[in-house]
Amino acid sequence: MSRRYYPRRRTRRSLPLLATLIVLAVFAAWQGYGRNITADSSSAQANATSSSASSPSASGSFASAFKAPISYATALQYARQESVATPHLAGYSRDSQFGDWQHSSSLCGYGTTRDYVLKRDMTHVVMNQYCKVQSGNFQDPYTGESMHFVKGEKTSSLVQIDHVVAVQDAWASGLWQASRAGERVAYYNDPDVLQAADSTSNEAKGAGVDWDATSNPVWLPDNMAWHCDYMAKRAYIKHKYQLTMSSAEKTQTVNLLTQCVTR
Repeated sequence: MSRRYYPRRRTRRSLPLLATLIVLAVFAAWQGYGRNITADSSSAQANATSSSASSPSASGSFASAFKAPISYATALQYARQESVATPHLAGYSRDSQFGDWQHSSSLCGYGTTRDYVLKRDMTHVVMNQYCKVQSGNFQDPYTGESMHFVKGEKTSSLVQIDHVVAVQDAWASGLWQASRAGERVAYYNDPDVLQAADSTSNEAKGAGVDWDATSNPVWLPDNMAWHCDYMAKRAYIKHKYQLTMSSAEKTQTVNLLTQCVTR
């Protein structure tokens, strides 16, 4: 008699194995998802950091040391009162007519006007026994950038002293007159006229005015937040030294300061 074949039933022992495999698969998927979340989060954070680092520091702020000594309204009044004249460019020689930095009695008699301005315009200033500035922190109003200044053969020129109304402009707008020759050295060393500036901006500025331009001839710094105070300083200096403006220069000055007053 032949035996009947009865298929074997699956035992229940295979069920725990199947369940284990499912759990492992789910766990592996979760681990991969977690790694992706972490990677994505890290990538996003890195991108945010990179974006923040490359964005301009321009809250556009500037240190209080660089504020104009008068209000915008007063500067506007001065600008409106300015006499208009054609710039007198002939005969200008900066070194022979305006001299160099003078020694300052307030800085041991050894420190110069440059040291005086650096000390005034920087923070955490270190000076030597001869009252000469050796280092300090500088927030440049022309760019809004901050830097650490260290005196040295290759580093001193990185922070220069700018005449807000450039020396050539002062000559062309009044100090060319022989009767005013005695004012030139004083102008060159007047702290009201001077301020620290980064070398790139100071050299790009040049005479500070393009006398051939028929509109907007006045050079303006990159830091737009400082435009009002820069222009107010110019108006103050022109008023203090009774210097003239070209027609286009006066128009630009009045227009910009009007915006500063009304904004």
